[in-house]
Parts: sequence; C-alpha cells; structure tokens
Amino acid sequence: MPLRYAGQWEAIHWAVWKIEETEEELWRSASLDLSERRTIQAIRHPRRRLESLAARAARRTLPSQEGFSLSHSFPWAAAATAPHPVGIDIERLRPFPLSVWLYFTEESERQDAINENLTHWHFWCAKELSYKILCQKYDKISFRKELRVRGEVVEFLRGSQQHLIRVHFVSTEEWLLGIGRPVEESFVG
Repeated sequence: MPLRYAGQWEAIHWAVWKIEETEEELWRSASLDLSERRTIQAIRHPRRRLESLAARAARRTLPSQEGFSLSHSFPWAAAATAPHPVGIDIERLRPFPLSVWLYFTEESERQDAINENLTHWHFWCAKELSYKILCQKYDKISFRKELRVRGEVVEFLRGSQQHLIRVHFVSTEEWLLGIGRPVEESFVG
C-alpha cells in the first residue's frame, strides 16, 4: 500500500499517497460506493482517474468524519478528514510559473512572501485549500481579489463578509501539503 505519510493537526487527520499502482489496483484500494464509482468512471483522462482514485484510497485510511477534502498532484494524492469543514491541497514541488503568481496575488502579498519566507507554492496551497472550504458557501471566489494570505491565516473578504481560514503546512523535498480549517466555530458550508 503506497500510503507514505499520515498525520494529525488539531482535529484534522491527513494522509499522503504515492501513486505506484495500476488503475485496477487503485479501484480495489479505494473501495468506492456507487455514487463515487460513477464520478470516477466519468473522468476520461487516465492520469486524472488514477489521481482521483488514489485520493479516495488515502481517505479510506483515515477516520470517517463529517468534513473531508481531497487533492492530487501526480504522483501524489492526499486526503483529510475532520469533524468540521476542512480543506487540503498537495503540490508536487517544481518551478512556479511567474504569470500564475502575478495572476493570483496582489503586490502586497508578493512582498509578504519575501518577508515571511514563504514560497509561491505556500500561497497557492493556502488559497486553494481555502477555496475548497469557502466554495461550499460562496460562488466564484477570486483568488486575487478576495483571498489574502497573512502568514498562517487566509482572509476571505467579500463586501461586509469576512472569514478566516487557519492553515498548516507539511513538506518534503518532493511536495508541499497545505491543510486548513475555518477559524470561526460557527462556519457552516
């Protein structure tokens, strides 16, 4: 079983899976219900199917809880479960495209990245996992205009509405994992 890493941060359990199996082997490891089977079968791209199956296989190694999130960046897949809304993002470390960095960050955030010794991938993971939490409640979230990374917190601002997402990072030489949860106890997706 290519479960490579597992851990816990606060009430969040997480797992990282390295994809080394065939699709057939992952179908067995993932143990999907009918609805999930149909979702995966609808994925046409073979690598995306492998990634989705591996993320679900990783989830099967974790305690079953109300909140869950999945992520993948070939050859890695990740899952998180929690008793509350949760977001996870894994990124295989590689050069980050400058055009993407400029597209999803404001100038003040770019300066913060230098001051806080965070990489472009930290910002991407933090915003991606925050999006996964917030999209349960909001449509069309702008990474650049509505999400601001402030160290270990991502701030979402839309008009008079504000939410804070607390983030935690785990990394190896090959990947960066971001895990997050709403700061507000009353946040409901």
